[in-house]
Amino acid sequence: MLNKVPVQQLEFQLKKDKLFDFSGTIILQGICGVFGDSGAGKTSLVRALIGLDDDYSGNVSFAGEVWQGTNYFLKTEQRRVGMVFQEPRLFPHLDALGNLKIAKHKNSLYTIKQLAKALDFENLLNKKSIALSGGQKQRIAIARAILTAPKLLIMDEPLSSLDKHSRALLLPFIKQLAQQIPILYITHSMQELFYLATNMLLINNGSVEAIGEPLRLFLDPKLSLAKHAHSGLLLTVDSLTWDDQNAMLQGKVDGQAIYLAIANTRQEQSLQIKVESKDVIIATQPFMNSSLQNCLTTTIEQIEQISASHILLTLFLGEQRLQAKITIKSLHQLQLEVGQVVFSYVKAVSIIGELP
Repeated sequence: MLNKVPVQQLEFQLKKDKLFDFSGTIILQGICGVFGDSGAGKTSLVRALIGLDDDYSGNVSFAGEVWQGTNYFLKTEQRRVGMVFQEPRLFPHLDALGNLKIAKHKNSLYTIKQLAKALDFENLLNKKSIALSGGQKQRIAIARAILTAPKLLIMDEPLSSLDKHSRALLLPFIKQLAQQIPILYITHSMQELFYLATNMLLINNGSVEAIGEPLRLFLDPKLSLAKHAHSGLLLTVDSLTWDDQNAMLQGKVDGQAIYLAIANTRQEQSLQIKVESKDVIIATQPFMNSSLQNCLTTTIEQIEQISASHILLTLFLGEQRLQAKITIKSLHQLQLEVGQVVFSYVKAVSIIGELP
């Protein structure tokens, strides 16, 4: 394995008619997620950045190299960008090995053999692409993009229609790969975003609405992401130990105990979970008898009305935050207010990185 690549900077100011006006500076260290609603302009921005759409006026530079400027336009093939689309786009007349050989660059970080082993397609190299499943094709397409030795890798919802096996292979591989190649990763999945991205580009209505750390942006009620708040937030669980007696994983969230019902032991010392706001029950006193195992002592940090009948509570645990969706009736009955200490019972969690 090679050392981590230096931090790179991507700067752009691009306009096209009255539809798109993109402007921003991205510090690329690891994976930058590109997130937004369908039709917001995510793919349009990426196509403009790499030169596939030359109808934009403005400037683009990456790692100090000018890609587009006044009376200057560097062709896509000269920008050394690897592109992975939603569809694999393999050459149908070639077998898997032929598709890889045609892309192999002398400066590639990996050999074909290494990628075949890492992405589990060693036994598929001699098969024609038309004989491969969608997940198999996409694994080979990702390997092909890596073999071109790109300076920047762009992935446009690469896992959106893949089988569980392919997703389980690709998620940790992509995360590790980003230590060597900076990646722009377009996704509509919050779980993928939280698992992969250290930075995030929020696209809304044809422009860049915000750039920053994903959790910070999702907590900002002024952004368009506020409508996603009910979908839950990310928590880091550390100090993991396996409870043999109860066949559960025990850990801590900001020093408070939490139990996770998963089927097998894990080697790592920490993991990330996503808690849906609808799966958090608020109480002003601890439940004496309940099947709910996870109770976190929290402080109400923010109370926000999100509909005619519902409230979203932002709850502070110490360093991390949790959100709970409750009714206005519950708010009044419990007499909740900012700064109050409450008991947050968690009904269910999703393990980030273990996508369905």
